Amino acid sequence: MRKLMVAVATVTGLALAAGCSKRDEALDERRDLAQAQQEAQKDMADIRQDAAKEQAEIQRDEQKDLAEVQKDVSEERQDVAEADRELAVESGSLAASSTVQGTVQSTLGNSLVLIVPGNKNAELKLKTDDKTRVTENNRAVELDDFDEGTEVRASYVKDGDDMVARDVVIISPVMDK
Repeated sequence: MRKLMVAVATVTGLALAAGCSKRDEALDERRDLAQAQQEAQKDMADIRQDAAKEQAEIQRDEQKDLAEVQKDVSEERQDVAEADRELAVESGSLAASSTVQGTVQSTLGNSLVLIVPGNKNAELKLKTDDKTRVTENNRAVELDDFDEGTEVRASYVKDGDDMVARDVVIISPVMDK
């Protein structure tokens, strides 16, 4: 009986040992899985970080390229404007341009006569054409609506012997009495 008890104890011990071994294997597998998941997450984070860096670098390069192109376009516009001015001066259609401030002495048809203070109250006769813009408080008005004494700022160009108004802006209208 004693031998039987020893045999049962031995078999029980072996069974327990085998069960513990299986449990240890399961725990090891779980640990390995958790470690693999952590490594995969780290690898994914590294990949995302590298992708974000590459994307930022691409955006910087694109912005730099865009700035260079915009600078080139601006320079080309300046060159074209300068060429247009030179052509106009050579053809005699534009000899001078200027801006003055004065008071309206009279308007008649397509002409405007201004008194320019500080220049011995000299009269300046400006012609108008379909390119002339006349505004008050950023809204278009008619030249015939101006009253004598209205203070205006006018930009004009010299076209042959004529001074042609391009923009006439009412600064201070004459108040009705």
